[in-house]
Amino acid sequence: MAVSTSNKYGKIFVSDQAVALCALHAARECYGVVALVAKNLFDKILSFFKGRHNTRGVKIETVDNRIFIHLFVILKEGVREEAVVDSLRSTVTYSVERFTGMRVKNVNVKVLGTR
Repeated sequence: MAVSTSNKYGKIFVSDQAVALCALHAARECYGVVALVAKNLFDKILSFFKGRHNTRGVKIETVDNRIFIHLFVILKEGVREEAVVDSLRSTVTYSVERFTGMRVKNVNVKVLGTR
């Protein structure tokens, strides 16, 4: 799927892969995030065969041009989990909204561990 919008210049389509890359880069810049990882072994194998190594740990859903982002992260040991998760949500939301020009409905962050 892809999100789309239109203006006086025409219609704009942004693929889920492009949104996932934007979210991935924004998440990697947040303090306390060590890595984004596949949520389970099946997703890891699936990403290997689909060739989506670069967006591992990010899942994008688009419903009626609303963007739902799911992040699967490993945090740095010793940081406040709530603070990092709040920072991730706001940073990823801002980056994706600025990139696409569309609203992000929800950013769901799942912490899978610490390192």
